[in-house]
Amino acid sequence: MAAKQKPISVLARESNGNIQITLTIPHPLVQEEKEEALQTLTARLEIPGFRPGKAPRDIAEKRIDKQDLYNEMLQKLLPDVYADSVEEHNLRPILAPRFEIVSIDENNDWTVRALTCELPTVDVGDYRKNISGTLSASKIVVPGKNDPKDKKESSREDKEQKILESLIQNTKSQIAPLLIKEEVNHKLAKLLDQTQKLGLTVEQYLASTGKTTEGLRAELAQQANDAIKLELALNKIADEEKISVEDSEVEQLVTASGQEKPEEVKPQQKAMIKGVLKRRKALDRLLTLS
Repeated sequence: MAAKQKPISVLARESNGNIQITLTIPHPLVQEEKEEALQTLTARLEIPGFRPGKAPRDIAEKRIDKQDLYNEMLQKLLPDVYADSVEEHNLRPILAPRFEIVSIDENNDWTVRALTCELPTVDVGDYRKNISGTLSASKIVVPGKNDPKDKKESSREDKEQKILESLIQNTKSQIAPLLIKEEVNHKLAKLLDQTQKLGLTVEQYLASTGKTTEGLRAELAQQANDAIKLELALNKIADEEKISVEDSEVEQLVTASGQEKPEEVKPQQKAMIKGVLKRRKALDRLLTLS
């Protein structure tokens, strides 16, 4: 008996950080999934003269739209095929893949491209020296006064802003365009929701702010790039400073919020909260460098 053919995956890393995986699904596997998809879709059909799901195969198949059939097949095939390729290439993607159909033909292998990216590497340089210098120079001088005694200590908010600006300026990281695009789309969706609540269209908002669609996207892309860079930098610094967050700290924060009980927090939510607390601790540590 011939060995069962397995999907083939070819990995391509782009210089900008994006990852492409070309997945080739062998025809026998496509046909196998087609049979299962037809059974699933046939069971959902309601055809006059037949009980639900009991119509003859030839009659039912004529009622099934080919696009619906392909969609059902892809929904079943792609998750497993993609997961296997991630394991094969030892990838650690941070985004759900975007799939692009390259070739779909019932009589041949199927080819689909998956687009994703991994967590970017980050170089924070000599962050202690950079931030110490930034904070030492951040005293506010009262206008008209030259005496050092008249210098006024910066507020905590001012110091934090200076630290964040220093990190953005001195941190080096190649952030994949796919990751930035994902964040921009998230920001646009949030903006759309906000404008709708105000009874405005996006066009009206753009007109009121004097911005163009391209200008807005460029602005949001820069914001996304800076936000991602800061998150990466603070995570890196937290590791360098050996900063950790205990489960008890997460529980205290959840309890203080009053929105849910600590035992109800899902592992993914707990990890997210730990990340926020870890970055907050890293920023607090940097404030002591002046």
